[in-house]
Parts: sequence; C-alpha cells; structure tokens
Amino acid sequence: MKKGYLTMILHAHLPYVRHEERANALEERWLFEALSETYLPLLAMFERLRESDVPFAFALTMSPTLLTLLTDVEMAERYVKHMKKTIELTEKELVRTVHQPEMQNLARMYYARYRGLLDQFESCGRNVVQRLADLEASGQLELLTCGATHGFLPVIGRGELRRAQIAIACATHEAIIGRRPRGIWLPECGYLPGIEQMLAEQGLTYFCVDAHAFGEHSLDRPLLLKEAQVYALGRDPEATQQVWSSITGYPGDPDYREYYRDIGFDLSFDYVRDYIHPEGIRVNTGIKYHRVTGAGEQKEFYKPEWAAQKCKEHALHFISSRLQRVRSSIASAGDERPPLITAPYDAELFGHWWFEGPQWLERVAIEMIDMELGLITPSAYLEQFPEALRATLEMSSWGRGGYADVWLNETNDWIYPHLHRLEERFAAMLRKAKRMEGAPEESGFRRALWQLAREILLAEASDWAFMMTMGTTTEYGVRRTTEHLARAERLADLIGAGTVPERVLAEWEAATPIFPELKLGHFLPEESGAVQPKRRVLMLSWEFPPRTVGGLARHVYDLSRAMAAENIEVHVVTCHGEGTPEYAEVGGVHVHRVQAPDYEPDQFVRWAALLNIRMGALGGRVLAEYGPFDLIHAHDWLAAECAHFLSERSELPLVATIHATEYGRNEGIHDPLQGQIFEIERRLVQESAVVIVCSVYMLTELSEIYGVGADKLHVLPNGVDLVELSRGVELLAQVKNSTAKTVFFVGRLVPEKGVQVLLASAPEVLKRHQETRFVIAGKGPMLQALREQAEFLGIAGHVDFLGFVTDEERNRLIRAADVAVFPSLYEPFGIVALEAMGWEHRPLFRAREAWRKSWSPVATAGWSSQVTQKVCATRCCRSSQLPNTQQR
Repeated sequence: MKKGYLTMILHAHLPYVRHEERANALEERWLFEALSETYLPLLAMFERLRESDVPFAFALTMSPTLLTLLTDVEMAERYVKHMKKTIELTEKELVRTVHQPEMQNLARMYYARYRGLLDQFESCGRNVVQRLADLEASGQLELLTCGATHGFLPVIGRGELRRAQIAIACATHEAIIGRRPRGIWLPECGYLPGIEQMLAEQGLTYFCVDAHAFGEHSLDRPLLLKEAQVYALGRDPEATQQVWSSITGYPGDPDYREYYRDIGFDLSFDYVRDYIHPEGIRVNTGIKYHRVTGAGEQKEFYKPEWAAQKCKEHALHFISSRLQRVRSSIASAGDERPPLITAPYDAELFGHWWFEGPQWLERVAIEMIDMELGLITPSAYLEQFPEALRATLEMSSWGRGGYADVWLNETNDWIYPHLHRLEERFAAMLRKAKRMEGAPEESGFRRALWQLAREILLAEASDWAFMMTMGTTTEYGVRRTTEHLARAERLADLIGAGTVPERVLAEWEAATPIFPELKLGHFLPEESGAVQPKRRVLMLSWEFPPRTVGGLARHVYDLSRAMAAENIEVHVVTCHGEGTPEYAEVGGVHVHRVQAPDYEPDQFVRWAALLNIRMGALGGRVLAEYGPFDLIHAHDWLAAECAHFLSERSELPLVATIHATEYGRNEGIHDPLQGQIFEIERRLVQESAVVIVCSVYMLTELSEIYGVGADKLHVLPNGVDLVELSRGVELLAQVKNSTAKTVFFVGRLVPEKGVQVLLASAPEVLKRHQETRFVIAGKGPMLQALREQAEFLGIAGHVDFLGFVTDEERNRLIRAADVAVFPSLYEPFGIVALEAMGWEHRPLFRAREAWRKSWSPVATAGWSSQVTQKVCATRCCRSSQLPNTQQR
C-alpha cells in the first residue's frame, strides 16, 4: 500500500456564453480557446497514458454550463469554422516565416498542432464529453459536477435557489455523462453551513474547501461533516501555489512559452484582419513564437525541447515536495489513514495559460510509477479509508481574503438586492406551481416559470461578479447580469398578470437553450426526499437583530433558531434594520422585514398601529405564499394588532409571549398613554390560546393584573447560547489594558433598569477602590440624565458611557470586567445575568463543572425584582467578599 496519496482536481468551467443573436460574439472565443488549448489536449494526454498502461488517476470538474456548451451542436459547428480559419492562418505563417528558421520550425509545429486538434475533434464525433465519460468508466478519471450556473452559494438569498444550483447540476451531469456525480466543486469553493445537507439529498459524498476552512484540523485527511454524511477535502496551499503562480511557480520559468506574445497583436492589422474578431478587435490567435525569457519586454524564441526538459524537472520537483509533505504528516499525525494531499486547480491553467501544463501533468503521472506516493481520485480514497474526524466548518471561499470578498464588494454589491427580490417572487410562484400541480391550465404557467428560473440561475452566475471585481471584462459582466435580471423581472410581471406572449417566451427560450428539463424537485426539498418540517410557525416581533432595542430581539433570535434546529419552519415578520434586505434566511429562519413608519414624538401608540398595519400586510402574504401554517406567535403588545388580524383571517391559533407589562414597568397605570398600552396587552393576553412567560414572577404578575387562569399560562425560562458568548473574545487584549477594577452594566437605559441606582452607589465604591471604572453599555432615553447624574456626583471621570455595542463587543466587555451589575427595579428575567454567568473566570459566578451540569435556566426563573436588586446592590458594594455559587 502507498504511504500517501495525491488527488489532483482540475476544475473546468466556462459561463454560458452561447449568443444566438450574435454568432460571432467575442466571448464565444473563450470556449474555442479552451477546447484547443485545454480540453482537447487534456483528453489526448489521458488517452496516451491509458494506451501506455500508465496507472494514473485524475479528477475533472465539468460545470453544467460547460457541459451544455460542449454538447451543443451549433457551438460545435462554430468551433469547426473557427478551427478552419486558424489552420488557414498557420498555412500563411508557413509562407511568411520560410526564411526565418526558428520561426519556421514553430510555424510547422502550430500547423501540425491545429490540424491534429481538428482531426481529434471530428474523431470524437464533435463530442469531447463522451470520450471523457468513457475514460471515467475505466476508473482512471473521475468527473465532478459544480453549481448549475456556477452560482456563488453563500450570496444566494434563498435555500430553494441554492438547492436548485446543486440539484440541477446533478441532473444535468447525469443526463449528459450518463451517471450521477459522486463529488462536487462548490463554485469558488463557496461553503455555507447547511449546504452539506443539500449535497447529501443529491447523493453527493464530498466537496472541496479552501485551507482556512479547516481551521486547526490537518489538511492531509478529509473531514466528515457533523450534519450530513459528506466529506470535505481541504486545498493544500503549497501544492497549488507551486503550480499556479506565474511568479514563484513553474509556469514562470524562462523556458516555457510566453502567453502574452501572440501574432494577433504582434503582426500588422492587414495581415491578421481575417483571423481576429470581425469587428476589428485584436484577439489571441494561439500562435505564439516566444518563451518567457525574463521579466522584461525582450523575449527570445520558444524552444519546445527545452520546455519538455523543464516539464520533467518540475514534475520530479513537485513529486519530491509532496513526498516530503507526506512523510512529515505521517510522523506528526498519529493517524492510521495514509495522508491525502488535495491539489485543486482551474483546468484552464493547463494548456491555455500554461502551454506545457498537460505535458507536465503527463510527466507527473509517469514519474510517480512505483513511488510510495500514489495518484488517486477522491472517491477511491474515501472508499478505501471511510473513517474520518467529524467536524463543523465555517462559511468560506477561496480567492482574495478567503471569505467571499471577490464576489461581494463595492464593485458588484448592487446585484444582490435585485437578485434577492427576484428570488422571493420566484419562490412564491413555485409554491403556487406546487398547488397547481396536475391542473389542466398549468402548462403555459409552468413553461414561463421555468424560463424565469433559467434567467435567475444565469443571473446568479459568479462569473459576472468576478469580472466586475477584476475589471477586465466588466462591461460584459454588467451586461449579462442586467440582461438576465431584466428578463426575469419582465417574466415575473407577465406571469403575475397571467399573460405571457408566446412570441416573447419563444424568443427567450431560444436565447438560452439550457436546462430543458427543469422540475419542481430541483427547488423544493419535499420533491427530493428531504425531511418535511414538523410545524410551520409565523412569528411576529417588532425587533430582530440587527435591529436590537432590548432583550426581546435576542430572545426571538435565539428561540427561532432553536426551533429551526428542531425542524420547525419559522417565519419571522419584523422591522427593517440598517442595511437589511426584505428577506433573508438567518440561521435557518426565514426573516421578512417591513419598513418601519416615521416616528413622531408622543405618538408611540399611533406609530405602533401603523407598524402593525404594515406587518399585517406582509404577514398575510407570508401566510399565503409559504403556507399552510400551524400557529401564529406574537411577542409583546407591539405586535398585538397584526397578530389579532392574521389569526382571525387565517383561523390559526394565537400564542403570545409577554416579556414585560406596562403595569410592571411603571408600578401601576398613571396616564392615558400607559392606559392605552395596558388595554392592548390585556386584549392580547385574553384572546391568545396560550400565553408564555419567562419566569414564575411574571406568571404571578399576569395572574394578578389580568386575571389569567393558570391553565393558560406557561413558564418557559430564558437561556443563553454559550457558543454565541465566545464570539469575539479573541480580541480581548484590546478591551482591557489596565489594572483598574471594572464594574460593567449592559442594557437599555430606561428607569426600570436601575442604572441610576448603580451610579448612586459609585461614590461609596470609589472610597474603597479609587481606580474602579464603571462601564455602561447601551442606549436609551435616560442617557443624558445619567451623564448629568455622574457629573453631579463628581464621578464622571470614572464612568464610560459606550452607547450601543455589538454582541462581540458585549462578549469581550463581560469577559474583561471584574464584576457585572444589573440593578433592575423591574426585571421579568435578566438574560444579561445569564450571559455574565457564562464565564468560568468571573468571581461573581464561579461556574465549576459540577455546578454547570446541575444548573439550568429554570433555577433562575423565580428571581423576583426585589431579589435581583438586593443581590446586585450587595455585590456592587462588597466585591471583595463575593459569595460562591453554592452560597447563592
């Protein structure tokens, strides 16, 4: 058995560049160049190795758009026409260079090369794909799929469209290749947690990610994801850099052919005019006479025999480097599985950018015969060594920065609001199509719907955003994006109006003859065997991150995500936050946002009424488009009116969670505004089928002030996610850089939170601990009054008012503080107290392992506001005598 293995994955992809209206589209030359310089040479190389009985194994991605182009009869005819013109040019070159021996030898090489390529293409029946499929059947080549249109999955707004990119890719692969793919190249290595479940639905067993996605795990062995039986292979940076880089890698060697010197640019316009673009645009012809030579402009003639020798030297160097890596991995890993080095590359590097690339790959296969390092396909390795470490991965990509920067930045971010809005409209139409299935009048609707799907899928292609970032073919990237978005918008409008002209539909179908057999199953999980949700809940809340006013946003955020993790489909209707889209999927939760009305001082109830009208309208659309639902869940009085409206309209049961009451906040009802809010709360409590509160104290309060029976009330204590509390603490050193003691408060700056009590106690604390700092995080109407109080008490120099802080900043501040204080006058359940308890190092709450095992949020559910206030006051003034958790 080999000591280690190398899997080389060549990712072959082109965007869908077929242009029916422009047979001489400049971009179609990308396909012709790739065929002549990469795909046909690679096929010839594979077949030579097979005929020579050289044991080789490569993996080759064939994206669905590329497969479609390579099997398009019209595109094949255009390629043959292109090749005949190229051969005609090589014949002219034989005449032109007859008196220049070095160039003449190269001209003969090109004449023979292009004649051979055309003969090879014709001998394939003009179908390169079929010959590659035959090679796969031999076991020496493995063909992978990709996203349907190479859509960058992390920026696609809806799960249905991410699923479709994967499902349509697998279906297209099977239709053209004749068998289902086992692996997938996630477009741009773009991984998002949850994608593995979509891969498993389609029977895919592995995918590639960039190195940083593996975190602290070794790259030399695949990981098995925790959420699905799917493996992740980590890209080896050294193996790819050695080959890919034109500066430090092999392609930059002086003896290899120079890519940037082509007779299409070097010779006179009159000489090449018939062999460049018909509009007079100079392009590469593929005939290049020079070698890299050096960094300067001066280039010497190319010598194929020198390049061949360098291919052998570089192949041996590459193998030696990988062997060294394998031996090091074996020595340090302590893993019985032999290491697997994963080396992925863009296929077009080999032949197109690096002329000798296919020749180098061939030498690698030949030189590895009988070595302790073996070439292997990913599937073959996983079949032999299925055991793997279970792990979770974070969102990642390859490319600049490693986290989607290439595909989401200031040059292309304008795409996504338009795209996400279209995805929303399309998702609603999909649900209508599902309900209409089998109806006699559905055929025209279905046909238009599938063309809409094609336009959206093509608009999602990552190629367009990439072009805008690189600034090379920006105009084309913008044109293709806007073209598909405009067609999709127009189709969606026509479908909505119920009239799609046959002429328009036929014209657009002819322009994009791709994915002819679209199905509902490509988009909807129920059609592909996925588990159906246990329940479907519509949740109403006026705040949801990033719009965070108080603890309600955190409660709804955590609750909805936890429900989604239990296979409950949750749709939250809420307000817009800064920069938020109308729709987003957040942690598996469907979040729909409305624009909040303008706020008018002293008109809070009126503002809430207008907000409820907007939330009710959006909620009605959600019920219609995503239904059927099981219940409606409203949070506090600010969502009461739309909750009543939607519950009555849909005849669904209403559940309400009361987080606090107007009576409790104000210790009674004292003015008309409070009275209005009290009446809204009372009606919500009385008309709800079930009322949830977060503590026994709140159960008692609702029973007393609203007369609610015990059978209707349910106590569900709050909790905190310890994983969420760890985010951002790696920057802790930036938070605390002094020896001063820190007293920390975080919360909304309103009277009931009692910050004024904390400040009143500060002078006494400072008498005993002069360097103490009081850090107040949060915003609210009392901010100015609290600043004035600090000035009046003479402690302003010891108090830091931070304003709003992010969750990560809050985590760091809690972690750095010496004591956390929450002196609430009214607190149904202080989540911040639980967050402070989440740190083992805190003297306030020494969370030993035994205590953690026995503790639960239920233990805090009965805290009354009096107990909370008393405990906080004691700990604030006597921090040197803090009780341990057992004493608590």
